[in-house]
Amino acid sequence: MARGNVRQTDLRDVTELSKDHVILLAVQFASDSNIDAVEALLQQRKDIFDAELVLRILLTYLTETLDPILYTSFVAQVASNQLPNQQAQPQSTIDTAAVSRLSTSKAHKRVQSLHLLPLDHTSCPPAVCDDLLTRFLIHRAHRIDAETGVLNSIPQLVEPFLDEKPFLRTWFISTVLPLLRLGYEYYNDTNGVCSLDQIEWAEGDAGVAMLLSKALQHRSQEADGREHSLETGKHRSTLARDMRGLVGPWMYGSSDRKRRKLNGQDPRRRRMSIVHKEAERAKQGTEQTAHTQDEALLSWEPAFLWITRAAAEDFPSVANAIEEWDGPPDVDLGGHQEDSYLSKEQRGQLLRRYAQTAFATVFAAEASSKETVSYSHTMLVRIAHLLKYEPPPDLASSIELLPKIDDHKSALQDLPSSWLELDALLLPQNVLTSPTLETFALLQLFVFSAYLLTELGHSAAISQVARIRFQFDANEQIGLCQRIIHALGTGAKKDEVQWTGIRNRLLWLWGWAMDSADLSAHYGSGIFGKIERSLFEKEILKAFLNASCFPLLVKTYIQNEESQHRLSAEDVQSVIIETILHHYDNASNGNRTRGGMKKASDMLSTLRPYFPASPAFRRCEALLKATHALSFYSLTLQHGVPFQPVNIRVSSDPVTLIDKVLSQNRGSYTKLDDLISIGVNLVSAGVTTHSDPNVPFVEPSLAELTAEKDRAERRVIGMAIEAALSENDFETAYSYVVNRLDTTSASTQAATNGQPEDDISWRAALAAGKHKSSAHALSSSSSLSTPPALRRLEQRMELLSQALLLAPPSALTEVLNVWRKCEEEMMALQASENEAESSFNDRADRTLPGTFVNMTAPVQPRREVGRGATEEAPMGLFDVARGAAAAFSRTAFPLRGAANASQNLSTGPPSDPVRNVSSGGSDAGSIASEKDRVRKRDYVANAVTGGLASGLGWVLGATPVDQQTQH
Repeated sequence: MARGNVRQTDLRDVTELSKDHVILLAVQFASDSNIDAVEALLQQRKDIFDAELVLRILLTYLTETLDPILYTSFVAQVASNQLPNQQAQPQSTIDTAAVSRLSTSKAHKRVQSLHLLPLDHTSCPPAVCDDLLTRFLIHRAHRIDAETGVLNSIPQLVEPFLDEKPFLRTWFISTVLPLLRLGYEYYNDTNGVCSLDQIEWAEGDAGVAMLLSKALQHRSQEADGREHSLETGKHRSTLARDMRGLVGPWMYGSSDRKRRKLNGQDPRRRRMSIVHKEAERAKQGTEQTAHTQDEALLSWEPAFLWITRAAAEDFPSVANAIEEWDGPPDVDLGGHQEDSYLSKEQRGQLLRRYAQTAFATVFAAEASSKETVSYSHTMLVRIAHLLKYEPPPDLASSIELLPKIDDHKSALQDLPSSWLELDALLLPQNVLTSPTLETFALLQLFVFSAYLLTELGHSAAISQVARIRFQFDANEQIGLCQRIIHALGTGAKKDEVQWTGIRNRLLWLWGWAMDSADLSAHYGSGIFGKIERSLFEKEILKAFLNASCFPLLVKTYIQNEESQHRLSAEDVQSVIIETILHHYDNASNGNRTRGGMKKASDMLSTLRPYFPASPAFRRCEALLKATHALSFYSLTLQHGVPFQPVNIRVSSDPVTLIDKVLSQNRGSYTKLDDLISIGVNLVSAGVTTHSDPNVPFVEPSLAELTAEKDRAERRVIGMAIEAALSENDFETAYSYVVNRLDTTSASTQAATNGQPEDDISWRAALAAGKHKSSAHALSSSSSLSTPPALRRLEQRMELLSQALLLAPPSALTEVLNVWRKCEEEMMALQASENEAESSFNDRADRTLPGTFVNMTAPVQPRREVGRGATEEAPMGLFDVARGAAAAFSRTAFPLRGAANASQNLSTGPPSDPVRNVSSGGSDAGSIASEKDRVRKRDYVANAVTGGLASGLGWVLGATPVDQQTQH
């Protein structure tokens, strides 16, 4: 209840009350919120009440929900002992019924149990402030906050006294004002707002965190209302407003708050004596004079640290705040303090720390995005304004306008990794963030490096750029460079202008636009500066190759001077060959019109004219030809893995792939010339003699290369022969042995080069000589003149004779054993033919008409068969029959002539059987000497002539061939 009516009673009742009764009566009036009654009682019994007692009664029993306007003036009068005199006030009676019935002892006992609250609050000990009214108001404000939580009534309590009470003003600005703005003005949300006790006793980090707890939660609202804010002139950044209106006022009372903490640690502390109080005040004054500047700097450190840490999570909001907030001097104290509370020197020191905080936020930002780079550039501009430096160029400036490292190389010493830790960024000695011109220039280089990396498709935060520059070694830098270039090459196709720009950007990142005097340096100053210049240029050259940007490559690296790119002609050639082989190794198909093979082929065909005498280009061409030819065959390696070009280069003996081709492609042995070309190209490519990439390639001599090609050709022929035999194609194998295996070159090479003797040709010939064809194969290859079995034996023995010519001495026994077996087969076949011929003749003689079985016909000499005594005399019937039988026997059993030849060979003078074997490639299979050998065509002619003469030839008077030779 406010000032109300009091019941009329006798004034003597009040004056006659004891001290204890009066105190109890005042407590009752305060509990009833009857300020008028308290005032009336105080006027009539001044002998009992002093100012502190009255204020303690009001503090303890006056309800906290009472409007402060109703008692602030009374409290001020009590504290100043300026209550109106009783004579000046109208007389009024006071109702004493509440205490009139209490005995004196009982009233005394109740007074002793009142437990009035002290005026000293734990946050405002008397050592800090000895003003009764200030202490009452501060304690009363805490009571209101604790009991009701309604902070917006506190200004009505204290504002009437702010101009007169400096300590109260400082307390209100630093404690109440931030909480009022946080809960009622800025966010209109009292949930989670801390209490007066919490904000007063909070340490620096905790206090800043409390006040800025909502600053970063309204970024979306900030972004939505940014355009409107520009029009209305309000601050766009919520964080900047909170720094100005919340943290700034809280920092305003940091010195008093520190003193309160030092002197108010014991809540039960009582007021000190006047002497003790004065001594303590003098001591505090001396310390304050000595440490004012340090306290101002230290009090803002938690705020700077909070900003730096917040930049790691929300750099755009922090950057906007720094751009709009002018630092610690820029605070909003609610109009309660007109002059700056900081000295000029303090403002300068705090602004430099604020500038270092701006440096630190750039390095603290962790997001790798274009937005981060853009806000980092904004921070550069802001730092230049704070420190009065020349502002940096725009981000989109040309390479020529970007900052240089010329005058600031002293900032490029190696940097410990600890300097990039979040809490180390604000250290005064940190070379990355200390507010100096060298540091500013270095930060410019980092920001523009991050921008160029973003333009090259690799977004990076400024801290990452610094780590690349200072903490990456050469291998890590070249690895990053390779990833960037690879990503550029796999993206959208770029023209020469774009690739020229890419090269310029990369070179700037390597050297940071070093002075022209340093152009010959092998290492640069930029973020890729640990990479040797020649190696760096090789990576760019590879990018041009992979992008098929051949005209720019020729102009930059072939036609340009070496000093412009640090690559010799050999280096350029080596990179080209390496890139060609890279695409070759990664190709999935050997066809040079597809995929990686096509890229390799295009590079080779385009750039080979610039290196006409290069053996490396010649080897690559041979390799591509061989691989392309292999692509037309089906080829699967172990475990069902399809053939890929790289299998040739990793194989210790790639010629063996031809053997797999022959085994997996039926009938492929007929394409002998194509297979030989593949083998020869593999030799020309150098993959047969150089399979270890770690060993430098040694160019073979012409003689060595020719010998290796010949050996590969014989190997392929041998493989084809074996493939033909495996498919039961003896005729093709026979043809390859007698027509394609050169006996002279094989023996000559083994003798002259001292290399291992040829083990391929003679084994192929031996395998063909061992081969026994099936009956079906024999019947399909039979002729009119020669039985198939005989024909095949003749061919086999001719192949064995070829093997004897090709085989080394150590293998002659093996070949001769096979030869002996074939000879035995030949003799057995001849005997069988002779027996069959005799049996046939006997049957013919017995079955002819008119024959006398028991008569023995006189044997006419062979030369008289088919010929009469005289030309005019006709032949007898028996003579005609005998001549026909003889002619038929020569046609049906031709082995008789072969047997005679064999007998002549065995009874004749000894000769070398090997050297008399034909190796000229004819179809004849005779084993006779050159003098006695009957060629196949002569054999056929004799048989036909004999048949005609012995058959119907007698009508014409023809003479048999054997009789002609006798005559």
